[in-house]
Amino acid sequence: MEDVGSRIKQITRELKHYVETRIELSVLNIGDKVSYLIGQSIQQLFGYAILGLGLVFGLTALSIFLGDLLDKEWAGYAIVASPFILIGLIFVVAKPKSIARKIQQQILAEFLDTLPQQQQDQKQLILKENEKKKTEKNG
Repeated sequence: MEDVGSRIKQITRELKHYVETRIELSVLNIGDKVSYLIGQSIQQLFGYAILGLGLVFGLTALSIFLGDLLDKEWAGYAIVASPFILIGLIFVVAKPKSIARKIQQQILAEFLDTLPQQQQDQKQLILKENEKKKTEKNG
């Protein structure tokens, strides 16, 4: 009987150690995924900021050029600004939900791409569920 009791205690200790190790591994995996996504986001944000700065300078140059062609500086700026104002108004007034859904699905897909291979089946299920919800809302 004493041997059975010590064996149960040993199994209990090993099980406790296994659970603790599994939790630590999960925390490390989540931390790895989060840090990867943050690093990727910072890199993309920096790239977009540089592209945006280049776009601002390019559009300013275009505005000055058009202003010189029309002999009215304000007209160049008005011509360059008008498409942005129209697009901005469309986004503010219409609030296109399809764009928000596409962005959400892209972010979800990027996050799920960081998961290990054994979780790829779950990724496919989540993406299929999102598509199903999308078709149900549209239909």
